[in-house]
Amino acid sequence: MKITRIGAIAAAVGVSALALTGCAAATAGGDDDAPLRIGVAVYANSSFITQGHEGVDAYAAANDIDVLWQAADFDVNTQATQVEQLINQGVDAILLAPVQADSLAPQLALAAEKGIPVIAVNAELDDDASLASSVQPDDVAAGAQAAQMMIDELNGEGNVLILQGALGSSFEINRTEGMSEAIDAAPGISVLAQDSGEWSRDASINLVRTWINNFGDQIDGIIAQNDDMALGALQAAREAGVSIPVVGIDGIEDALNAVRDGEMVGTQLQHGRIELAAGLAVAQRVALGEEVEPLYHYIMPPVTQDNVAAVITNVVTDKDALLARLPELIDKNLASGDIANEE
Repeated sequence: MKITRIGAIAAAVGVSALALTGCAAATAGGDDDAPLRIGVAVYANSSFITQGHEGVDAYAAANDIDVLWQAADFDVNTQATQVEQLINQGVDAILLAPVQADSLAPQLALAAEKGIPVIAVNAELDDDASLASSVQPDDVAAGAQAAQMMIDELNGEGNVLILQGALGSSFEINRTEGMSEAIDAAPGISVLAQDSGEWSRDASINLVRTWINNFGDQIDGIIAQNDDMALGALQAAREAGVSIPVVGIDGIEDALNAVRDGEMVGTQLQHGRIELAAGLAVAQRVALGEEVEPLYHYIMPPVTQDNVAAVITNVVTDKDALLARLPELIDKNLASGDIANEE
């Protein structure tokens, strides 16, 4: 459904991209020798985004880009103010991970008026036509994949809880959609409850404590829409002295270690360093007036005990080696279209 909607708007976004890149090409940098100035406005400094910041910095350092970083702590009004500040600072482009899909229409209009292209990364905006390009995970597929991982773990029979992210963000909406599709196709699986853990370990600990008190041994599994919430669920279960299978999404270090150690069933790898650096690379190309695709999709590979050791190598053990080759890798991935590639 997400892909169908994106396909329907692709032509319109492409027209917007050409128009905005033309404006940016005329103004980018001002001085030919000056570095590009790209504003990055993210929904919060979560574990995933903090990891992504490393990739952004590595790509920026290799490509003479000044990055102006802003984080909104999941507050729509804060992000609106931050985007306006970046516009007023006259940046050459804005890379945006929005708090909510239905937000920032006035700020997008102001950016267009000033000739500043906006590129979305990691989270969608409803107003796609105002974007020059977008680098997005396929969150519907990731949600379905995570749910199916739990369905397989339970052999198709059992009661699950779903930890949603902050309600209203595109990745919450799309991951919920994917999870619902997979569970609807598994008649032996019932959802006891679903609620928002706000992408937070602490919030998820408190929510899962309540669920354990309410449902007790009826709980057969927990499906979390990100790894921070999955890890919060694990902690709540440990505190209660119970063992509950947990699945997550993102592939952050603590979750990969939990999968390796058999504490989590699995996760879906969304490598922040790769995805956000790809977003910055697209923003750079737009600011320089180069042609870009309207949409680049990041497809998350599943991570289980069978392949977690190899994933840990890039994400944890040899991350510095990955960062050293990341600028060249990102350029290769944009050329091939395989945004998630790490080889």
